[in-house]
Amino acid sequence: MEPITIPKHIDDPVTLLVWSADEFVPAAFLMILGMLIGQLLIMLILSVVVIKAYRRFRDNRPDGYALHAAYWIGMLPSKAITIPNPFIREFYP
Repeated sequence: MEPITIPKHIDDPVTLLVWSADEFVPAAFLMILGMLIGQLLIMLILSVVVIKAYRRFRDNRPDGYALHAAYWIGMLPSKAITIPNPFIREFYP
């Protein structure tokens, strides 16, 4: 019986160009903003700085921290029955 090889990168996040998907969103936003205001080079440099800062923030926290923080401050409200309203801080029986 042959040994089974398990892929090493099966749980890696989706990458777009050289960034992961969660890093690509602020970079794309800043690039589009730079095109609209006519300051693309400045916004490209700013996007590199923002991505480096976000990587430092993300690497020092557990997986899913950004989504949890976005939910906690109310940026991801949902009408699902299983997800409680993020603005209700205390639950009474």
